[in-house]
Amino acid sequence: MDAEETQVSVKFVTQLQEQYRVPQDVLNVPAKVTRLGLSQVVNSLLGLEPAQAFDFLIAGELLRQPLEKFLLAHSVSTETVLNVEYFKAVIPPRLKKQLPHDDWVSAIACSSTNAVLTGSYDGILRLWNCCGQLSSSTQAHSKGINAVAILPAAQGPLALSAAKDHSVRLWSAPAMQATSPAEVQQAATCLAVYKGHTNAVEDVAASPSGTAFCSGAWDGNVHIWRTGREVVTAAEEAAMAPATAGKAVSRKRKLESSADAGNAMAEGPLQEAPMGQLQGHSQCVSGVVWPDQDSIYSGSWDYSVRRWDAQTLVNTDTHNSNKALYCIAAVAGSASVAYGGADRAWRLWDRRQSRKEDMGVKTFSSHSDWITSIALSEHSEYHVLTSSYDKTAKLWDTRTAIPLHTLVGHTDKVLCSGWCEDKRIATGGADCKLLLFDVPT
Repeated sequence: MDAEETQVSVKFVTQLQEQYRVPQDVLNVPAKVTRLGLSQVVNSLLGLEPAQAFDFLIAGELLRQPLEKFLLAHSVSTETVLNVEYFKAVIPPRLKKQLPHDDWVSAIACSSTNAVLTGSYDGILRLWNCCGQLSSSTQAHSKGINAVAILPAAQGPLALSAAKDHSVRLWSAPAMQATSPAEVQQAATCLAVYKGHTNAVEDVAASPSGTAFCSGAWDGNVHIWRTGREVVTAAEEAAMAPATAGKAVSRKRKLESSADAGNAMAEGPLQEAPMGQLQGHSQCVSGVVWPDQDSIYSGSWDYSVRRWDAQTLVNTDTHNSNKALYCIAAVAGSASVAYGGADRAWRLWDRRQSRKEDMGVKTFSSHSDWITSIALSEHSEYHVLTSSYDKTAKLWDTRTAIPLHTLVGHTDKVLCSGWCEDKRIATGGADCKLLLFDVPT
C-alpha cells in the first residue's frame, strides 16, 4: 500500500465538558494527518459551528508534526490503536495596550486584583489598574529598579522593590486593593529599607506565607529578611514613637534619628538587616524564587542553579549549566523550576528528581538572543512565558519543544514578563513600554 494511503487507528478522549465529547469509537485517519486535520475531524464529529481549534496529546506529548512522523520518531507502529486526548487550543494572545514609561521597563509583578506593578530604570514604581490606567507613581529608588514583587494578599497591599542602589524597600500600596477612586490615587508609602547587600540587588522573592523574602545580588549573596504584617506593625510603632538618634528598637531594625525625619518618606521608619545569608555562588545572583516554605532556589552568573533548605540555609542540590543564568521561576504546587540565560535556551527542572537522576532537566530552544525572564502560569501547570533580547516574548507548553505563540510588539529588548490573574500577559522592555496582551479562552 502506498504511504499516502496508510491509515492509523485512533480513539479520541477528552476531559472537556460533556458537550465536547465525541463517541468512544475507534476511527481510521490518514497517517499524514496533522493536528489541523484532527481538529477538523473532532469539529465534524461534534457538529460545532463555528469551528473551534483543538490541540492533541499523544503519550504525554503535544502533536506538532504529521502523525506518521510522530509515530516514527517515537517508534510506534501504525497498526497500534492510539489514544488521542484533545482539548481546546490556546488562541494567540492579542496585544491590548501599550503603556509608555520614561525609561526602560525592567520589572513586572501582577496582583490578585489584576493590578500591574512596574519598576523602571528611572527608579520609579508605577501601579496600573486592570484597565491599563496609571493608579500611582512613586520615586522609589535613586537608581534603576531591577525587580519588584507583590506579597500574598493575606499580608495586605504590600510590595517589594529591589534596585541598583544596593537596597530593597517595602511599600504599602493601597491602590493594589483599591475599592474607591480616592484609594486609586494614593501613592505608595515606604515602610522599611533593607540594607545588607554591597552591590546592586537583582531579584527578590517572597515566601509562600509572605512573612519573609529572599534577595539575590551582584555581591554573589542571597539574603533572607522578615517582611509582611510584622514589619508593618513595627513601622507603625516606630512612626508613633519619638525619633531618637542612635536608639535601637531591636538588633534587626532601628529608628531613624530626628535629624533624618525629613527623609522618612524616602527611607521609611525602619532599616532592616538580614536574618540569614545563603553563601555558595561565586558571581552575581541574578534570580531567586521561594515556591514552598522549605525550599529556595537561586540562579547565578556562575552557571549554577542551587537549591537551599529554607530552614537550615544549607545548599542541598546544585546543577551546573553551560552559560550564565539570568532568570529563574517556580510557582507553589508545581514540581518544576524553570531557568534561562545567555545560551538562548531555557530549561525545566523537575525538582522531584535528584542530581543522580540527571535532575530531570528538559531544554527548550527558540529565542535568538539572551533570555531575560521566565514566568510559570498559575492557571496551567504546562504554560510558561519567556522574554528575550530578541525583542519577543514566547508562550510555551512544556509538553512540546516548539513554542505555542510568539508575542511581538516591542521594538527593543524585552526585559521582563508576567502573568496576570485574569490570564493577561504583561511584558516590559528597553523601548520604555509596558505591553498588555489578552489571552482568549
